[in-house]
Amino acid sequence: MADKDINQKIESLLNTHSRKDFELACKLIYEAYAIRISMFVQSFLKNTTDAQDVMQNVWIKVFSNLRKFKGNSALYTWIYRIAYNECINWKKSKDFEKFAEYESSEILKTSYHEEEIDFSKATEWFDEAIATLPPRQRAVFLMRYYDELPYDKISEITGISEGSLKASFHHAMVKVEKYLIDKLNEDR
Repeated sequence: MADKDINQKIESLLNTHSRKDFELACKLIYEAYAIRISMFVQSFLKNTTDAQDVMQNVWIKVFSNLRKFKGNSALYTWIYRIAYNECINWKKSKDFEKFAEYESSEILKTSYHEEEIDFSKATEWFDEAIATLPPRQRAVFLMRYYDELPYDKISEITGISEGSLKASFHHAMVKVEKYLIDKLNEDR
């Protein structure tokens, strides 16, 4: 079912104000969005236990505030924003520095020949490079690079202007590339 169809079904269930319909709406929301939101949280935090704690907080906030959702943005965007804020808040409260597993081979293949790179080492370097980014820049990088979200959606989620997001993503890419080049030069 497409997001638009899901949103219409959920909206109609919530408008009935019955407990049974509310529970069904929550179930539909969870089934539709849990995997995508979980992937973002896991990629941001890279610690399964922390990601599970954050995901629990996200779903508690989503379901406890669902009747307050005004529809000013897409439901998925609203949920993604809650997840984003929870990740930022978790990072601030825990001073935590481990982040997700990434497919780093693609970014490295663009600059070097495959046979020159040990991809397990490259993945480790890529993880390290992303971990050096400030939290908000890291979040923008993850949303743009891995989730392939357009800047207007990221802007809705983060409350940051598209221009600032583009600059942030560019600076993140430059930092990641510099980190990887430095690591490659150290390794030679």
